[in-house]
Amino acid sequence: MLYIKTPKGEEAPIVTNNVTIKESLGSLSTIEATFYAVDANKYGKPTSYVRSQYVNNHPAFTMISPFAEIVEKGQRFYLQQPQIDDSTDPVTVTLSGIQIAKQLHWKYISKLCKGQVIKYTKTEIIKTRITEQVPYKTKTGAIKYKSKSHIEKSTKQVPAKKIDDKIPLSKLLDFISSGTKIKFKYQAGDEKLANKTYSYPDGFGKGYADQLLKKLSQDFDFEYKFDNLTCIIAKKLGNEDSFYFVDRVNCQKINKEENYSNITTRITVYSNPKKTRKASVHKSKNSTKKFKSKSHKEKRPAYKKERKQRNDRKSYKKQYQKKVISINGHPVTSTTKKKTTHGVQYERKKVYTSPLVASAGYPVIEAKTVYLKSNLSKAELEAKAKSLVHDSPQVSFTVTGTNFKAFSKYCGTVEIGNQGLLMLLNGDKAQKARITAIESHPEDDETANEITFGTFRTDPISYQLRQQREYEALADSYRDLNDDVYDLAINDDDFLDLVDDNDAMRNHVGNWHVINYNRIVKNKKKIAANKAEIAALKGEVAALQASLTTKK
Repeated sequence: MLYIKTPKGEEAPIVTNNVTIKESLGSLSTIEATFYAVDANKYGKPTSYVRSQYVNNHPAFTMISPFAEIVEKGQRFYLQQPQIDDSTDPVTVTLSGIQIAKQLHWKYISKLCKGQVIKYTKTEIIKTRITEQVPYKTKTGAIKYKSKSHIEKSTKQVPAKKIDDKIPLSKLLDFISSGTKIKFKYQAGDEKLANKTYSYPDGFGKGYADQLLKKLSQDFDFEYKFDNLTCIIAKKLGNEDSFYFVDRVNCQKINKEENYSNITTRITVYSNPKKTRKASVHKSKNSTKKFKSKSHKEKRPAYKKERKQRNDRKSYKKQYQKKVISINGHPVTSTTKKKTTHGVQYERKKVYTSPLVASAGYPVIEAKTVYLKSNLSKAELEAKAKSLVHDSPQVSFTVTGTNFKAFSKYCGTVEIGNQGLLMLLNGDKAQKARITAIESHPEDDETANEITFGTFRTDPISYQLRQQREYEALADSYRDLNDDVYDLAINDDDFLDLVDDNDAMRNHVGNWHVINYNRIVKNKKKIAANKAEIAALKGEVAALQASLTTKK
């Protein structure tokens, strides 16, 4: 049942079937409900179920206020963004809320949580250089002085203390939840996470509690979800083999989508930072200035005789100068330069390259260099670097269908984090997937739920084999396409040969017409010549006949 509850404890039901709850792995759930409301005085006595429904929602409409709660099947949501459309009759109200664990964001932690303080006594080995001014007499009898030095070692017991930078998860969770109503609970089998430690040399804190919780999940490598004000922590949420979806059988459609744009195959990670010593200021500089100014004010002897008297050997004593040159093997240097702070140095460095570069021929795609403030062992650093490389594609599946609820008993348990199998219509075998988001409609049995299966980090070998099978199938299709193209090319050549033959025949016919026309012209010329010869012969015959007639 859906209802609204004010901060004072007043409650009112909401009658509607337009309710959508969205759950997502690693984030708070949200709810959205749309309903109609009208004042009972407007219609008087209700005459239909629809009108009575509007009237029943009017108390809920009047209770919309900041920090009101929307409750659906025991899950509490803070009202965040109410939208009221009074341009319609009745009034349309849309309430949007976020899980009540949002109050974890209300707490800002300005302090730092540090590890246990360990007190102990340490021995300092001090090396001291002692310089002695020793007088000596030259060949001319003059008295001069030379410096003679030696190094003395001494030890000193001094009290010391250090802070253990390894802090357990349980202490950090108590730190961020102090003063709130949030309680933490471990999933069955993951209780050992409470004693797991992580290194925070500079302390942990200074941020909003929900952001610090997210950072803890990244550092300690765990997942969490909220059941109202109870945070459930687990190495991996959900159970294995919880469902089996078959395309077009117990769901309407399974859509698959892969993304290769975020693949990285190499990363460089630094850890175990060490603070460098700051250069100290040489404090003897001021004393040197004072000595010079004092010596210049003194009156020097004017005669050699007076100088000799002042340089009498008996009036001089041995002069000692002690100077500490190292403590515990660390040299103590002095300089006249200004105080400077050197950059941070890291004791450990790990360059991790995905095995798919060598086995599958992937290119080297470098991720952004990561600098960790934590003190990690070699194995921990390698595991951290491996987790930061995304060498497998992001594969997501979406299951929808109106028959989802009808076949729910064949689907298994559908909860955030659960793992199971998906069988696509054109797939050769079932694929392993994990639920990362659920969009449900608890008040409407006719509307299908939608389940999203996010990225599931597959084994590189199995992924490579699947890619090889897909490549072989694609290669076969390419070969068939090449065969079709070849057949088409052969048919095209045959057609072109027919066209050439046709052109040749047409050319032959054209040539025959030309030849025939030339023959006709030639024959016409011959006929005309023959006619001329015949006419000439006829003229000669007529003349001959005329001459014969006159002779008679």
